[in-house]
Amino acid sequence: MLKKSIGWNGKNLIEMLEESERLFEETNYYYGLDKLSLKEQDPFNYERCYASLRGAIVSARETALHVAASPIVKEIGELCFGLYTPEGDSIVVSTGILVHIHTMSEAIKFMIRENYEEDVGINPGDIFLNNDPECGNVHTTDVQTLIPLYWEDELIGWAGGVTHQIDTGGITPGHDLISAVQRFDDGIYYTCRKIGSNDKIWKDHMINARRAVRTPMYWELDEKCRLAGNLMIRDAVHDFIRREGIDFYKRFVRESIEEGRRILIERVKERLIPGRYRAASFMDVAMKNEAWQPTAKIDKISNQPIEIIVKENGGFSLTFEGASGSGPNCMNCAKGAMEGGQWVLLTQILIYGDKVNDGAYFAVEKEYPLGTWSNPGDPYLSYQAPWGNLIPAYTGMMKCISYGLFSRGYREEVVPGYGFTGDAIQGGGIYSSGPLEGQRWSLSTFEISGQGLGASAVKDG
Repeated sequence: MLKKSIGWNGKNLIEMLEESERLFEETNYYYGLDKLSLKEQDPFNYERCYASLRGAIVSARETALHVAASPIVKEIGELCFGLYTPEGDSIVVSTGILVHIHTMSEAIKFMIRENYEEDVGINPGDIFLNNDPECGNVHTTDVQTLIPLYWEDELIGWAGGVTHQIDTGGITPGHDLISAVQRFDDGIYYTCRKIGSNDKIWKDHMINARRAVRTPMYWELDEKCRLAGNLMIRDAVHDFIRREGIDFYKRFVRESIEEGRRILIERVKERLIPGRYRAASFMDVAMKNEAWQPTAKIDKISNQPIEIIVKENGGFSLTFEGASGSGPNCMNCAKGAMEGGQWVLLTQILIYGDKVNDGAYFAVEKEYPLGTWSNPGDPYLSYQAPWGNLIPAYTGMMKCISYGLFSRGYREEVVPGYGFTGDAIQGGGIYSSGPLEGQRWSLSTFEISGQGLGASAVKDG
Protein backbone atom coordinates (compact mmCIF):
# COMPACT_ATOMS: atom_id res chain seq x y z
CA MET A 1 0.00 0.00 0.00
CA LEU A 2 1.44 3.36 -1.03
CA LYS A 3 1.84 5.96 1.69
CA LYS A 4 0.12 9.31 1.20
CA SER A 5 2.54 12.10 0.28
CA ILE A 6 3.12 14.59 3.09
CA GLY A 7 3.98 17.62 0.93
CA TRP A 8 1.73 20.38 -0.32
CA ASN A 9 -1.00 19.69 -2.87
CA GLY A 10 -0.41 15.95 -2.88
CA LYS A 11 3.30 16.19 -3.71
CA ASN A 12 6.07 14.40 -1.89
CA LEU A 13 9.04 16.29 -0.48
CA ILE A 14 11.42 15.31 -3.28
CA GLU A 15 8.99 16.75 -5.82
CA MET A 16 8.69 19.96 -3.81
CA LEU A 17 12.47 20.34 -3.54
CA GLU A 18 13.00 19.65 -7.24
CA GLU A 19 10.27 22.13 -8.16
CA SER A 20 11.85 24.80 -5.96
CA GLU A 21 15.27 24.28 -7.52
CA ARG A 22 13.85 24.24 -11.06
CA LEU A 23 11.86 27.42 -10.60
CA PHE A 24 14.84 29.25 -9.15
CA GLU A 25 17.09 28.12 -11.99
CA GLU A 26 14.53 29.18 -14.61
CA THR A 27 13.47 32.52 -13.12
CA ASN A 28 16.19 33.51 -10.61
CA TYR A 29 13.39 34.18 -8.12
CA TYR A 30 12.79 31.98 -5.10
CA TYR A 31 10.00 29.59 -6.11
CA GLY A 32 9.48 31.78 -9.18
CA LEU A 33 7.98 34.65 -7.13
CA ASP A 34 8.50 37.78 -9.21
CA LYS A 35 6.07 39.76 -7.02
CA LEU A 36 5.76 40.08 -3.25
CA SER A 37 1.98 40.31 -3.35
CA LEU A 38 1.36 40.04 0.40
CA LYS A 39 3.88 42.77 1.13
CA GLU A 40 2.44 44.99 -1.59
CA GLN A 41 -1.19 44.49 -0.54
CA ASP A 42 -0.71 45.08 3.19
CA PRO A 43 2.87 45.96 4.14
CA PHE A 44 1.98 46.61 7.77
CA ASN A 45 0.47 43.17 8.30
CA TYR A 46 3.33 41.55 6.38
CA GLU A 47 5.94 43.15 8.64
CA ARG A 48 3.88 42.40 11.74
CA CYS A 49 3.68 38.73 10.76
CA TYR A 50 7.40 38.48 10.19
CA ALA A 51 8.15 40.19 13.48
CA SER A 52 5.77 37.89 15.35
CA LEU A 53 7.44 34.75 14.01
CA ARG A 54 10.94 36.03 14.65
CA GLY A 55 9.99 37.18 18.12
CA ALA A 56 8.62 33.73 18.90
CA ILE A 57 11.83 32.06 17.76
CA VAL A 58 14.04 34.44 19.72
CA SER A 59 11.85 33.75 22.76
CA ALA A 60 12.24 30.01 22.21
CA ARG A 61 16.03 30.40 22.20
CA GLU A 62 16.10 32.52 25.34
CA THR A 63 13.82 30.08 27.17
CA ALA A 64 15.65 26.96 26.00
CA LEU A 65 18.95 28.50 27.05
CA HIS A 66 17.96 28.00 30.68
CA VAL A 67 17.45 24.26 30.19
CA ALA A 68 21.11 23.80 29.21
CA ALA A 69 23.96 23.49 31.69
CA SER A 70 27.21 23.61 29.72
CA PRO A 71 29.16 26.89 29.78
CA ILE A 72 29.36 26.87 25.97
CA VAL A 73 25.57 27.06 25.76
CA LYS A 74 24.50 28.61 29.04
CA GLU A 75 27.20 31.26 29.43
CA ILE A 76 28.63 31.88 25.95
CA GLY A 77 25.27 31.35 24.27
CA GLU A 78 26.39 29.15 21.42
CA LEU A 79 22.98 27.98 20.26
CA CYS A 80 20.43 29.11 17.72
CA PHE A 81 17.05 28.13 16.31
CA GLY A 82 15.43 28.45 12.91
CA LEU A 83 12.10 27.91 11.14
CA TYR A 84 12.29 26.18 7.74
CA THR A 85 10.08 25.47 4.76
CA PRO A 86 9.19 21.83 3.92
CA GLU A 87 12.11 21.90 1.43
CA GLY A 88 14.54 23.02 4.15
CA ASP A 89 14.98 26.75 3.45
CA SER A 90 15.19 29.03 6.49
CA ILE A 91 12.39 31.58 6.89
CA VAL A 92 13.19 33.31 10.19
CA VAL A 93 16.04 32.76 12.62
CA SER A 94 16.77 33.48 16.25
CA THR A 95 19.65 35.42 17.67
CA GLY A 96 22.73 33.42 18.54
CA ILE A 97 25.48 31.69 16.59
CA LEU A 98 24.09 32.09 13.07
CA VAL A 99 26.83 29.99 11.51
CA HIS A 100 24.52 27.02 12.06
CA ILE A 101 21.37 28.25 10.32
CA HIS A 102 22.13 27.07 6.79
CA THR A 103 23.83 23.92 8.08
CA MET A 104 20.41 22.73 9.30
CA SER A 105 18.99 23.57 5.87
CA GLU A 106 21.51 21.21 4.30
CA ALA A 107 20.63 18.47 6.79
CA ILE A 108 16.91 18.73 5.97
CA LYS A 109 17.65 18.55 2.26
CA PHE A 110 19.87 15.52 2.87
CA MET A 111 16.92 13.72 4.47
CA ILE A 112 14.64 14.70 1.60
CA ARG A 113 17.07 13.54 -1.09
CA GLU A 114 17.64 10.28 0.78
CA ASN A 115 13.85 9.78 0.70
CA TYR A 116 13.29 9.68 4.45
CA GLU A 117 9.64 10.35 3.69
CA GLU A 118 9.28 6.82 2.34
CA ASP A 119 12.03 4.71 3.96
CA VAL A 120 12.47 6.23 7.43
CA GLY A 121 9.20 8.08 7.91
CA ILE A 122 8.64 11.74 8.75
CA ASN A 123 5.69 11.82 11.11
CA PRO A 124 4.17 14.34 13.52
CA GLY A 125 6.14 14.19 16.76
CA ASP A 126 9.28 12.67 15.21
CA ILE A 127 12.70 13.93 16.34
CA PHE A 128 15.85 13.85 14.20
CA LEU A 129 19.46 14.39 15.24
CA ASN A 130 22.43 15.35 13.07
CA ASN A 131 26.06 16.27 13.63
CA ASP A 132 27.62 14.90 10.42
CA PRO A 133 29.59 17.63 8.57
CA GLU A 134 29.24 15.72 5.30
CA CYS A 135 25.46 16.25 5.22
CA GLY A 136 25.09 19.66 6.77
CA ASN A 137 27.10 20.68 9.86
CA VAL A 138 30.32 22.43 10.85
CA HIS A 139 31.92 19.78 13.08
CA THR A 140 30.70 16.91 15.22
CA THR A 141 30.46 18.97 18.40
CA ASP A 142 27.73 21.10 16.80
CA VAL A 143 24.62 18.98 17.33
CA GLN A 144 21.32 19.67 15.55
CA THR A 145 17.81 18.64 16.58
CA LEU A 146 15.17 18.87 13.85
CA ILE A 147 11.43 18.23 14.11
CA PRO A 148 8.79 18.26 11.32
CA LEU A 149 5.90 20.70 11.65
CA TYR A 150 2.45 19.55 10.51
CA TRP A 151 -0.85 21.26 9.93
CA GLU A 152 -3.52 18.59 9.66
CA ASP A 153 -1.98 15.99 7.31
CA GLU A 154 0.54 18.24 5.52
CA LEU A 155 4.16 18.93 6.41
CA ILE A 156 4.30 22.72 6.59
CA GLY A 157 7.92 23.08 7.66
CA TRP A 158 10.64 22.21 10.15
CA ALA A 159 11.95 23.64 13.39
CA GLY A 160 15.64 23.24 14.12
CA GLY A 161 18.00 24.00 16.96
CA VAL A 162 21.77 23.69 17.42
CA THR A 163 23.94 23.64 20.52
CA HIS A 164 27.69 23.30 20.74
CA GLN A 165 28.65 20.27 22.83
CA ILE A 166 31.55 20.08 25.23
CA ASP A 167 32.49 16.58 24.14
CA THR A 168 31.42 14.00 21.54
CA GLY A 169 33.68 11.15 22.57
CA GLY A 170 36.56 11.92 20.19
CA ILE A 171 40.21 10.99 20.25
CA THR A 172 40.89 13.48 23.07
CA PRO A 173 38.58 15.25 25.54
CA GLY A 174 37.06 18.55 24.49
CA HIS A 175 35.30 20.02 21.52
CA ASP A 176 38.10 21.09 19.14
CA LEU A 177 40.18 17.98 18.64
CA ILE A 178 43.47 19.15 17.20
CA SER A 179 44.86 15.61 17.16
CA ALA A 180 42.08 14.29 14.91
CA VAL A 181 43.17 13.34 11.39
CA GLN A 182 40.40 10.98 10.25
CA ARG A 183 36.65 10.53 10.67
CA PHE A 184 37.14 7.89 13.33
CA ASP A 185 38.91 10.40 15.59
CA ASP A 186 36.07 12.93 15.52
CA GLY A 187 33.77 11.28 18.04
CA ILE A 188 30.31 9.84 17.63
CA TYR A 189 28.50 10.61 14.36
CA TYR A 190 24.72 10.98 14.17
CA THR A 191 23.90 11.17 10.47
CA CYS A 192 20.37 12.61 10.33
CA ARG A 193 19.13 9.86 12.64
CA LYS A 194 15.61 9.58 14.01
CA ILE A 195 15.93 9.55 17.81
CA GLY A 196 12.38 9.97 19.02
CA SER A 197 8.65 9.99 18.35
CA ASN A 198 5.53 11.51 19.88
CA ASP A 199 7.67 14.44 21.07
CA LYS A 200 9.81 12.18 23.27
CA ILE A 201 13.44 11.14 22.84
CA TRP A 202 13.78 7.36 22.77
CA LYS A 203 15.41 5.76 25.80
CA ASP A 204 17.81 3.66 23.74
CA HIS A 205 19.18 6.81 22.11
CA MET A 206 19.80 8.48 25.47
CA ILE A 207 21.53 5.37 26.78
CA ASN A 208 23.74 5.29 23.70
CA ALA A 209 24.50 9.02 23.90
CA ARG A 210 25.40 8.90 27.58
CA ARG A 211 27.85 6.06 26.96
CA ALA A 212 29.36 7.70 23.87
CA VAL A 213 30.58 10.97 25.43
CA ARG A 214 32.67 12.03 28.41
CA THR A 215 30.13 14.58 29.66
CA PRO A 216 26.76 12.79 29.68
CA MET A 217 25.03 15.28 31.98
CA TYR A 218 25.75 18.20 29.66
CA TRP A 219 24.76 16.18 26.60
CA GLU A 220 21.40 15.20 28.07
CA LEU A 221 20.49 18.71 29.23
CA ASP A 222 21.53 20.27 25.90
CA GLU A 223 19.44 17.68 24.07
CA LYS A 224 16.42 18.65 26.14
CA CYS A 225 17.24 22.32 25.53
CA ARG A 226 17.10 21.91 21.74
CA LEU A 227 13.88 19.90 21.82
CA ALA A 228 12.20 22.38 24.16
CA GLY A 229 13.00 25.28 21.84
CA ASN A 230 11.72 23.39 18.80
CA LEU A 231 8.42 22.56 20.51
CA MET A 232 7.96 26.22 21.40
CA ILE A 233 8.51 27.14 17.76
CA ARG A 234 5.92 24.58 16.68
CA ASP A 235 3.35 26.08 19.05
CA ALA A 236 4.09 29.56 17.73
CA VAL A 237 3.65 28.45 14.10
CA HIS A 238 0.34 26.78 14.91
CA ASP A 239 -0.84 29.97 16.62
CA PHE A 240 0.23 31.96 13.56
CA ILE A 241 -1.73 29.71 11.20
CA ARG A 242 -4.85 29.81 13.37
CA ARG A 243 -4.64 33.60 13.28
CA GLU A 244 -3.69 34.20 9.62
CA GLY A 245 -4.78 30.99 7.85
CA ILE A 246 -2.81 28.18 6.22
CA ASP A 247 -2.98 29.66 2.70
CA PHE A 248 -1.55 32.94 3.95
CA TYR A 249 1.23 31.08 5.78
CA LYS A 250 2.25 29.11 2.70
CA ARG A 251 2.51 32.23 0.57
CA PHE A 252 4.10 34.27 3.35
CA VAL A 253 7.04 31.97 4.03
CA ARG A 254 8.05 31.90 0.37
CA GLU A 255 7.71 35.64 -0.04
CA SER A 256 9.86 36.17 3.05
CA ILE A 257 12.70 34.16 1.54
CA GLU A 258 12.42 35.92 -1.82
CA GLU A 259 12.52 39.25 0.00
CA GLY A 260 15.61 38.06 1.87
CA ARG A 261 17.28 37.36 -1.48
CA ARG A 262 16.42 40.82 -2.75
CA ILE A 263 17.64 42.45 0.45
CA LEU A 264 21.15 41.06 0.01
CA ILE A 265 21.23 42.20 -3.62
CA GLU A 266 20.18 45.73 -2.59
CA ARG A 267 22.78 45.89 0.17
CA VAL A 268 25.49 44.76 -2.27
CA LYS A 269 24.50 47.48 -4.76
CA GLU A 270 24.30 50.06 -1.99
CA ARG A 271 27.51 49.29 -0.13
CA LEU A 272 30.00 47.68 -2.54
CA ILE A 273 31.68 48.80 -5.76
CA PRO A 274 31.27 46.49 -8.79
CA GLY A 275 34.47 44.69 -9.70
CA ARG A 276 36.84 41.92 -8.66
CA TYR A 277 38.09 41.69 -5.08
CA ARG A 278 40.93 39.42 -4.03
CA ALA A 279 42.59 38.58 -0.75
CA ALA A 280 44.98 35.93 0.52
CA SER A 281 45.27 34.34 3.92
CA PHE A 282 47.47 31.58 5.29
CA MET A 283 47.31 29.21 8.23
CA ASP A 284 50.04 27.04 9.67
CA VAL A 285 48.78 23.47 9.91
CA ALA A 286 51.28 22.29 12.48
CA MET A 287 50.68 18.57 12.94
CA LYS A 288 54.23 17.24 13.32
CA ASN A 289 54.00 17.31 17.11
CA GLU A 290 50.19 17.17 17.46
CA ALA A 291 49.25 14.17 15.33
CA TRP A 292 49.51 10.67 16.72
CA GLN A 293 49.48 8.81 13.40
CA PRO A 294 52.88 8.79 11.61
CA THR A 295 51.37 9.62 8.19
CA ALA A 296 49.85 12.81 9.59
CA LYS A 297 53.01 14.21 11.20
CA ILE A 298 53.39 16.98 8.64
CA ASP A 299 53.83 20.72 9.15
CA LYS A 300 52.55 22.80 6.24
CA ILE A 301 51.15 26.18 5.31
CA SER A 302 47.52 26.17 4.15
CA ASN A 303 46.67 28.68 1.43
CA GLN A 304 43.23 30.34 1.54
CA PRO A 305 42.86 32.63 -1.48
CA ILE A 306 39.46 34.17 -2.07
CA GLU A 307 38.12 36.04 -5.08
CA ILE A 308 34.81 37.90 -4.98
CA ILE A 309 33.00 39.29 -7.99
CA VAL A 310 30.50 42.10 -7.41
CA LYS A 311 28.26 42.84 -10.38
CA GLU A 312 26.43 46.05 -11.21
CA ASN A 313 23.07 44.32 -10.71
CA GLY A 314 24.00 43.30 -7.17
CA GLY A 315 25.25 39.86 -8.07
CA PHE A 316 27.76 38.46 -5.57
CA SER A 317 29.97 35.44 -6.21
CA LEU A 318 33.01 34.00 -4.50
CA THR A 319 35.52 31.26 -5.19
CA PHE A 320 38.34 29.58 -3.32
CA GLU A 321 40.10 28.50 -6.49
CA GLY A 322 43.77 27.90 -5.71
CA ALA A 323 43.18 26.76 -2.12
CA SER A 324 45.53 24.17 -0.67
CA GLY A 325 44.56 20.53 -0.76
CA SER A 326 42.83 18.62 2.00
CA GLY A 327 44.73 16.12 4.08
CA PRO A 328 45.14 14.11 7.29
CA ASN A 329 44.42 16.93 9.73
CA CYS A 330 41.45 18.31 11.66
CA MET A 331 40.94 21.48 9.60
CA ASN A 332 39.08 20.12 6.55
CA CYS A 333 35.80 21.86 5.71
CA ALA A 334 32.65 20.34 4.23
CA LYS A 335 29.93 22.40 2.55
CA GLY A 336 28.08 23.08 5.80
CA ALA A 337 31.13 24.71 7.33
CA MET A 338 31.80 26.83 4.25
CA GLU A 339 28.20 28.04 4.06
CA GLY A 340 28.17 28.68 7.80
CA GLY A 341 31.24 30.88 7.60
CA GLN A 342 29.58 32.97 4.90
CA TRP A 343 26.42 33.28 7.00
CA VAL A 344 28.35 34.80 9.89
CA LEU A 345 29.87 37.52 7.73
CA LEU A 346 26.82 38.30 5.60
CA THR A 347 24.65 38.73 8.70
CA GLN A 348 27.27 40.76 10.58
CA ILE A 349 28.54 43.02 7.80
CA LEU A 350 25.90 43.39 5.06
CA ILE A 351 22.37 42.41 6.16
CA TYR A 352 22.50 42.81 9.92
CA GLY A 353 19.62 45.33 9.92
CA ASP A 354 17.27 43.46 7.60
CA LYS A 355 15.44 40.15 7.30
CA VAL A 356 17.86 37.25 7.66
CA ASN A 357 16.99 33.94 6.06
CA ASP A 358 18.06 31.62 3.24
CA GLY A 359 17.26 34.32 0.70
CA ALA A 360 20.85 35.46 1.25
CA TYR A 361 22.06 31.94 0.42
CA PHE A 362 20.20 32.01 -2.90
CA ALA A 363 21.67 35.44 -3.73
CA VAL A 364 25.30 34.26 -3.58
CA GLU A 365 27.13 32.13 -6.15
CA LYS A 366 30.02 30.11 -4.73
CA GLU A 367 32.69 27.66 -5.78
CA TYR A 368 34.54 25.28 -3.47
CA PRO A 369 37.06 23.42 -5.65
CA LEU A 370 36.93 19.65 -5.18
CA GLY A 371 39.95 18.19 -3.41
CA THR A 372 40.83 21.38 -1.54
CA TRP A 373 40.43 21.95 2.18
CA SER A 374 37.15 23.75 1.29
CA ASN A 375 35.67 20.67 -0.39
CA PRO A 376 37.72 17.53 0.25
CA GLY A 377 35.17 15.08 -1.18
CA ASP A 378 36.48 12.46 1.25
CA PRO A 379 34.13 11.32 4.05
CA TYR A 380 36.96 9.57 5.90
CA LEU A 381 38.98 12.68 6.69
CA SER A 382 38.57 14.56 9.96
CA TYR A 383 36.29 17.59 9.95
CA GLN A 384 36.63 18.22 13.68
CA ALA A 385 38.24 21.68 13.79
CA PRO A 386 37.41 23.35 10.45
CA TRP A 387 37.77 26.78 12.04
CA GLY A 388 41.51 26.43 11.55
CA ASN A 389 40.91 27.13 7.86
CA LEU A 390 37.55 28.91 8.07
CA ILE A 391 38.55 31.83 10.27
CA PRO A 392 41.61 32.98 8.30
CA ALA A 393 39.86 32.19 4.98
CA TYR A 394 36.86 34.35 5.74
CA THR A 395 39.10 37.06 7.13
CA GLY A 396 39.89 37.48 3.43
CA MET A 397 36.17 37.90 2.74
CA MET A 398 36.01 40.61 5.42
CA LYS A 399 38.91 42.41 3.77
CA CYS A 400 37.22 42.30 0.38
CA ILE A 401 33.90 43.58 1.68
CA SER A 402 35.69 46.27 3.68
CA TYR A 403 37.41 47.52 0.51
CA GLY A 404 33.97 48.06 -1.01
CA LEU A 405 32.52 49.64 2.13
CA PHE A 406 35.44 52.06 2.36
CA SER A 407 35.11 52.99 -1.30
CA ARG A 408 31.40 53.73 -0.91
CA GLY A 409 32.08 55.92 2.11
CA TYR A 410 30.89 53.51 4.81
CA ARG A 411 34.06 54.07 6.83
CA GLU A 412 32.59 53.05 10.19
CA GLU A 413 31.56 49.68 8.71
CA VAL A 414 35.10 48.60 7.82
CA VAL A 415 36.08 45.39 9.65
CA PRO A 416 39.76 44.45 9.43
CA GLY A 417 39.31 40.96 10.89
CA TYR A 418 38.69 38.99 14.05
CA GLY A 419 41.20 37.57 16.48
CA PHE A 420 41.52 33.79 16.39
CA THR A 421 39.50 32.62 19.39
CA GLY A 422 40.43 28.94 19.35
CA ASP A 423 39.36 27.33 22.63
CA ALA A 424 40.27 23.66 22.55
CA ILE A 425 41.11 23.92 26.27
CA GLN A 426 37.42 23.50 27.13
CA GLY A 427 37.98 19.79 27.61
CA GLY A 428 38.24 20.47 31.36
CA GLY A 429 39.08 17.82 33.95
CA ILE A 430 37.61 15.36 36.50
CA TYR A 431 35.76 16.23 39.72
CA SER A 432 37.75 14.81 42.64
CA SER A 433 34.99 15.14 45.25
CA GLY A 434 31.41 16.23 45.78
CA PRO A 435 28.16 14.98 44.19
CA LEU A 436 29.76 14.88 40.70
CA GLU A 437 32.88 13.02 41.79
CA GLY A 438 34.37 11.10 38.88
CA GLN A 439 32.50 13.12 36.25
CA ARG A 440 34.19 15.55 33.89
CA TRP A 441 33.89 19.28 34.39
CA SER A 442 34.22 21.75 31.54
CA LEU A 443 36.23 24.93 31.32
CA SER A 444 35.22 28.16 29.66
CA THR A 445 38.12 30.48 28.89
CA PHE A 446 36.48 33.86 28.50
CA GLU A 447 39.82 35.63 28.03
CA ILE A 448 39.98 34.43 24.43
CA SER A 449 36.75 36.28 23.65
CA GLY A 450 38.25 39.60 24.76
CA GLN A 451 40.79 40.01 22.00
CA GLY A 452 38.81 42.72 20.22
CA LEU A 453 39.36 43.82 16.64
CA GLY A 454 42.22 45.31 14.72
CA ALA A 455 42.34 48.96 13.66
CA SER A 456 39.52 50.04 11.34
CA ALA A 457 39.11 53.02 9.00
CA VAL A 458 38.05 55.32 11.84
CA LYS A 459 39.62 53.98 15.06
CA ASP A 460 42.50 52.07 16.52
CA GLY A 461 42.23 48.40 17.45
